[in-house]
Amino acid sequence: MDHCVILADSFWANPSSYWAIFQMVMGLGAVIFVHELGHFLVAKMCGVKCDKFYVGFDAFDIKIGDRVIIPKSLVKYQWGETEYGIGIMPFGGYVKMLGQDDNPANMEEEIKRSMADGEDVSEAMSAGLIDRDKMDPRSYLAKSVIQRMMIISAGVIFNLAFAILFAALAFKAGVNYQPPSIGTVIGGGPAWENNLVGADIKRIGEHAVEGNYFTQNDMSEKIIFNGDDQPVEFEVQRPGQSATSIIQITPRKGVVRQAPDLAFIGSGARMEPVIGEPGAIEGNTAFDARPEFKPKDRVVEVNGKKIENDIDLRRVLMKDADKVATFVLERETEAGQTERISTEVQPNPFRRFGFGLTWGAITAIQKESPAVAAGLKVGDEIIKVDGKPRGDLLVFNKQLIKSARSEQTVELTIKRDGEEQAINVKPVVPNVVSSPAAFQVVAADALGIAIAYTNVIETIEPDTPAAESGLQVGDEISKFEFLLTDDQKKDNPGLDGEVIDVVDGDANVAELVDRAQTFAPGTKVRLVVVRKMEEKSIELSSFASDKYYSEKRGIALTIKEDHYQAKTWSDAFALGATQVKNDSMKVLTFLKKLITGKVSPKNLGGPGTIAVVATSEASQGTSRLLLFLTLLSANLAVVNFLPIPVLDGGHMMFLAYEGLFRRPVTPQVQNLLMLFGFVFIIGLMLFVVAMDIGRISKMF
Repeated sequence: MDHCVILADSFWANPSSYWAIFQMVMGLGAVIFVHELGHFLVAKMCGVKCDKFYVGFDAFDIKIGDRVIIPKSLVKYQWGETEYGIGIMPFGGYVKMLGQDDNPANMEEEIKRSMADGEDVSEAMSAGLIDRDKMDPRSYLAKSVIQRMMIISAGVIFNLAFAILFAALAFKAGVNYQPPSIGTVIGGGPAWENNLVGADIKRIGEHAVEGNYFTQNDMSEKIIFNGDDQPVEFEVQRPGQSATSIIQITPRKGVVRQAPDLAFIGSGARMEPVIGEPGAIEGNTAFDARPEFKPKDRVVEVNGKKIENDIDLRRVLMKDADKVATFVLERETEAGQTERISTEVQPNPFRRFGFGLTWGAITAIQKESPAVAAGLKVGDEIIKVDGKPRGDLLVFNKQLIKSARSEQTVELTIKRDGEEQAINVKPVVPNVVSSPAAFQVVAADALGIAIAYTNVIETIEPDTPAAESGLQVGDEISKFEFLLTDDQKKDNPGLDGEVIDVVDGDANVAELVDRAQTFAPGTKVRLVVVRKMEEKSIELSSFASDKYYSEKRGIALTIKEDHYQAKTWSDAFALGATQVKNDSMKVLTFLKKLITGKVSPKNLGGPGTIAVVATSEASQGTSRLLLFLTLLSANLAVVNFLPIPVLDGGHMMFLAYEGLFRRPVTPQVQNLLMLFGFVFIIGLMLFVVAMDIGRISKMF
């Protein structure tokens, strides 16, 4: 039901995407321009000669042989004594002042250039002290410590000032954002254990959410920065309840595959019962419905039940997964009128392969669940279900839901402390089936238990593709690959030829089966299995189950959004100042976690990541882009003021020493420290660019 299909080529086919890219380029350029403008204006005010003002670095030409293919200066213009331009390297910008150069290799030459006529640099430097009286009066080095501090700090001050302006403009215009409410949860994760499906978050720690601008990303960042060594206090309102509950949740690492070293609670955003792109997904029963589903249709009723939110929709589709679903949609006509349309969707058979994985023990139990009422415990291992072999773990929850629909009690034979015993439990129809976890567990939501598993084949059903393929009990799945048709490849470029390594943790087998639900029955998969220490390649196809049905009918929904707008300009600027403060604290907290080793450097992003995120935000509206630029400006201000030689903070450190001890750092020491800073920054740039390449390559 909430499958999300992103078509890579559709981005480039949409004219609005080019406008978003243009906004991104202009926005990022504006942040860099503002920073350098601060240095430039204050330097001019202090009488310093500025040779260059560049956005981007003009380090070198790109050549083939002796022919220049791309010049180091994409655009340049001489106006008065200053050359203004855009450099080829989009890593920042710079103002070239007389007597100041961040490159230690150029420092001595720059000092020579800034000497007054007739003065000798060797004599001036012999005592390790540059005599300002022997300097060109328009040199940066000729200015007082206070003036140089003003020049160096101006970039950061301008960034913070313009960040407040960016945020104020966004809040006054109004901004759409994803509120911190919980839609899906990851099976066996902290949010799942606390039964938070559909919950609205009212407070996180000391931060009140209701009535404030607080986004889904803000919630994620608070959880990440908290880490996994202490609980976070949440005040939540669960669906159907008027009162709120206060709960303690300890985030856990390894919940989100893309960031295994960061702690999360394992939750996803809420959706709206509004059809999104592409409408219905081919290969599912909703795609065959007539009249068809169209983007922006609102689901107002299913099988006679009124639908007000995504939880209502999921609850009905879950309960009636084995029945025809009659949807009532509201659609806006070309004349601007609203019409109601009724369409029927057949049950969507669950896609299976015919093999079952080896079960492990129960690893987690959901609070206030049937498992708690029945007395099941973590560590129990289910041996039999209703006196029969336990079968396929990946359809166990479907089996339980089928029993729940007929209000049947299920007998589980479990092994506890080496002894077998029977426990009767009454399953329920859950509101939502949880998402497969990155770690190897499968949640049986109908009971509220999470069960571990291995990739070793435990059962193979006769007369199924698994049996016909030659797959054997005891085979261990190590890799899998979807063998898509040409039409499927067009709609799923990320899966075209992608070999998923189960052993290395690219995905697990439960995720394989979950992905298979997106495609029509008969979709082929190639498995690489280990059998008696040898790898074997086996192809098999999915098939439509005649017993179990998916609660998802193949309908794409839109993400839930709220709107926030400041009433007055004074409110907008107050909110802007608060936003800049919060964004600056986020950057400082992240750096602290990075330095202490609680966050991996692999989570750093470079120019590519910034460009991708900025383009994404721009596509959501100018206000969203302005708020991203606010964060970026705060980031630039904080990072630039770190006490690292080459950065503004490093220069301030040297100036503070000079002001305190009445003499500058000796050129030899300053050169050494600048060289260290230069190498560190270049190394960091190369590292984040490499991380960007890795991330972006996975998108295509």
